[in-house]
Amino acid sequence: MGRLAWHHGSYRDIMIRAFLDGWELGDGGTGYGVTLPFEAGGFPLLLHDLRFHVQASNLMELQSPEDLECPKLVDVIMADAQDLGRRSPANQRAKRRNKTSKNAKQGDDSEAAGIGAACATLGIWALTFQEIRLGLGMLQEGGTFFFRFGWRGRGDQEEHWYREAILRLLGLVIAFFKEVFPFKSESFHQADPCFYVVAAGFQRQGYEDAMLETRLKSAIQSIIACEAVGDLPECIQTLAEFSTPSNHQRIDELLDTVSRVRAIGLSSRTTVEAGGRESPEAQLIIRPVPYHLTMPRLRQHMECYGKIGYIRRRSHAVGVGADALIQFVQPAHAKMALEAINDMKVLGETVVARLGKSG
Repeated sequence: MGRLAWHHGSYRDIMIRAFLDGWELGDGGTGYGVTLPFEAGGFPLLLHDLRFHVQASNLMELQSPEDLECPKLVDVIMADAQDLGRRSPANQRAKRRNKTSKNAKQGDDSEAAGIGAACATLGIWALTFQEIRLGLGMLQEGGTFFFRFGWRGRGDQEEHWYREAILRLLGLVIAFFKEVFPFKSESFHQADPCFYVVAAGFQRQGYEDAMLETRLKSAIQSIIACEAVGDLPECIQTLAEFSTPSNHQRIDELLDTVSRVRAIGLSSRTTVEAGGRESPEAQLIIRPVPYHLTMPRLRQHMECYGKIGYIRRRSHAVGVGADALIQFVQPAHAKMALEAINDMKVLGETVVARLGKSG
């Protein structure tokens, strides 16, 4: 049994733990992962296990599923990539030059440098289709595939290009899986637009007969070269056949489910934020704070676990050094960050944390 995952973001070590501890690999089971190299802007790998092989590569540079360091088809694929190319030293220097240069062109966006999309907004679309192309190329018959997506809800403000692109993307998934449904946590990031599309029962033969791997590769190249968001449906015209009335109904039901869960989260967030009282249960105290870990860097590391109200540095009354207090909006997010710091050591071996209510 094999499982394949890739990730370009800071949840990568949590994913590895899920593969090793949360899922039963069984005798001889192996996990395979792909992540952006640290020197290219990725995060350092903190967890290691002989059962999980990690390939340090940029997903967008892989030309075919055969480029994955996975020797055979797998049972489950989890795709949760982000564009972290902007974090590479070269892109950071380019960003600083753009800020200081008097000749910088309006609309220059170094954040698109990681994927290389002409339009920064479409970069995540290219990455998502690349995940699907590589993933389905390595998924065996009857396998399960799930990937992260975002949905803010239907309404008068919804743009035509966005809806049509979603209908084609999800229509493709529905066409080659027996069951497709959404998953959105009711505990973490409930108010955020992100959710997971879970597809089970892959129909591999039909996918191969339709020559989707080649068609998706061409579509991805078109998306990267596209300069206007409104032209996205034209870039994925090859998927128009999957945008059918019957699929539209299934997709609308799927997205409405996500919208209802998110609406509950937005209501809860409004209630919490309007309360005006800072909950000690949502406070995280970190000590000691290494000198290299500035408050902006600390926020960058921690904000992936939930919305942060503020971060304060507290110097020690005696001696040198300092602690940091992070006020999360919700206690559940503080607990998730606590586990990442103490158990997974995402901030380093010597850094520990506790909740504000415990002190």
